[in-house]
Amino acid sequence: MSKKEALSWWRMHLEDDPRRPHSQIKTQIDGVERFMRLEPRSRVLDLGCGSGRRTIELARRGHRVLGVDPDERALSVARASAKGEKLNVHFMKADTRAIPYRSEIDAVVSLDGAFGQLASDRDDLRCLEAARKALKPAGLLLIDTLNKEWLMRHFEPNFWEQGEERKSSVVLDQIGFDFERGRLDNRRVIVDADGKRTPSFVSVRVYTLTEIKAQLERAGLTYLQSWGGFDGSAYGMDSARLVVLAERPVERTAKKADPDEPPTAIRIKGRR
Repeated sequence: MSKKEALSWWRMHLEDDPRRPHSQIKTQIDGVERFMRLEPRSRVLDLGCGSGRRTIELARRGHRVLGVDPDERALSVARASAKGEKLNVHFMKADTRAIPYRSEIDAVVSLDGAFGQLASDRDDLRCLEAARKALKPAGLLLIDTLNKEWLMRHFEPNFWEQGEERKSSVVLDQIGFDFERGRLDNRRVIVDADGKRTPSFVSVRVYTLTEIKAQLERAGLTYLQSWGGFDGSAYGMDSARLVVLAERPVERTAKKADPDEPPTAIRIKGRR
């Protein structure tokens, strides 16, 4: 794998790259609308929205959309992009584990590997629990992430240097997979023209379908279906993506007693 191929691989699967063609964003949202069967003016929450390109595309299609992300810099880019389009879209800085909504959202989406970037499996579970609470009963959740089965067959640890990403700077990237933690780690150092080094670290938990289904069940969500991409292809070992659809179940309420209905049993005094 060449340096250019390795860098484009990371951006394609796990990074909110502003240079990604709009046609790819459109294909994603086409799939979201089709898989979730979104009604016009659905209230949609984009969990981990980043720079908001997918959030804005959903709003362009007439949905009422809220993008949530903990990164204020990314949200500033999103707000600037949406400004002037007069769309029904809003962006909010918030911890994805503590979404301040209760039974108000029709659909929650988590795209481009946004799910799994928290520090632990427990944090991911709290994120799913927050999504369940935000959804209306029978509301849908869609997760788009990297397929671990495909990754294990194709991944090779990489270290490369790339000098075209930013003006007057060199980016050093190292990607590795931690088998004990089940996480894909990216260590990056940006070296500017003066030699100043700015390190960063991104770690993504890569789940198998079985592991995601278990997390959904723990969070009180019902798994519905999975695909290998937004084109509707079947999920399998050769699909680079894993798209999972789940639902917040409708809670059953206890049947109220009918005052005109005779009792099913009669208690006799002195007997149990």
